Amino acid sequence: MNGAERIGADATNSEPDSNASTVLVLTEPIDKSADLVIKELDKRGARVFRADTGDFPLSLEVSAWFDGTWHGEIRGPDGSVDLREVGSVYVRRPTAFTFPESMTDAERRFAAREARRGFGGILMSLPCSWVNHPSKAADAEYKPFQFLTASAVGLNVPRTVITNVPDDAAKHSARLGSSVVYKTLSGASVPDGERVSLVYTSPVMASDMADSRVALTAHQFQQRIPKVRDVRATVVGKRVFAANILTDDETAGNLLDWRADYNALRYEPVSLPDSVESSLLRMTERLGLSFAAADFVVTADDQHYFVDLNPSGQWGWIEEATGLPIAAAIAAQLTGEDQ
Repeated sequence: MNGAERIGADATNSEPDSNASTVLVLTEPIDKSADLVIKELDKRGARVFRADTGDFPLSLEVSAWFDGTWHGEIRGPDGSVDLREVGSVYVRRPTAFTFPESMTDAERRFAAREARRGFGGILMSLPCSWVNHPSKAADAEYKPFQFLTASAVGLNVPRTVITNVPDDAAKHSARLGSSVVYKTLSGASVPDGERVSLVYTSPVMASDMADSRVALTAHQFQQRIPKVRDVRATVVGKRVFAANILTDDETAGNLLDWRADYNALRYEPVSLPDSVESSLLRMTERLGLSFAAADFVVTADDQHYFVDLNPSGQWGWIEEATGLPIAAAIAAQLTGEDQ
């Protein structure tokens, strides 16, 4: 089911539907991962309404009213959905609100704030399950919070420094050891107009940490773990789908950041050690996440070190390469089969 369809009860019905079962899928127009989930939902006979918040308000509308609970509809070019029919929401990668070019910058900023608090606020008020709830996902994106939570549940975390003080480079270098890497605190992509630059994990020396430009923003420096392979662990509810990420010569340690060369990679399903898997599940539970893509580096003696976690990480290519049934698990989570 691609695009929005007319589904749900008539909007004039004043009683909330206790059997709400429509899955609202929020994502960008082209999203292969979302397509895989929708295909699995179709197999289960689930009703799906797909929309992108980037279409609001030009081609996506909301009309709602409150009398102790929220009533109304979300309307798109191809149909609409009754708010009371939404039983679960899958937040993949919706884009930013889009406003008419005739509006000034100030008007667009104001309209975006109002849209976020109005349209977004209505969505967050729906009495339904989420994969993932936006507020939980937003909290989980903060790396310092991730590391604290990971350590609290028993996962190994590399020694880490976050600083904008170049004068502290010597002290931080002593804390991190002789082999150090720089890693962004957000994504690798850095948009610059129509061009996008990519900033991958890279080795640094104490002199790099002492560079005056460090003072301009927060920088993350981390102990470099002598890895032999990488692992991507995709969590869906209480299930973990793990895959080794290996280079062609089976020495993943030679590729510091595997995102830098997808063509050199191969993948294979793998089982996490029981202690690592149980700790990872405790972590996602503490973070309030029902989905997460977590990355680990693994040493020669099979020690797993937590790298980071993405509440809306990509996973479609992992399923395609390994056959791990991630889409089916997400569909089951959205339809309540795993709850």
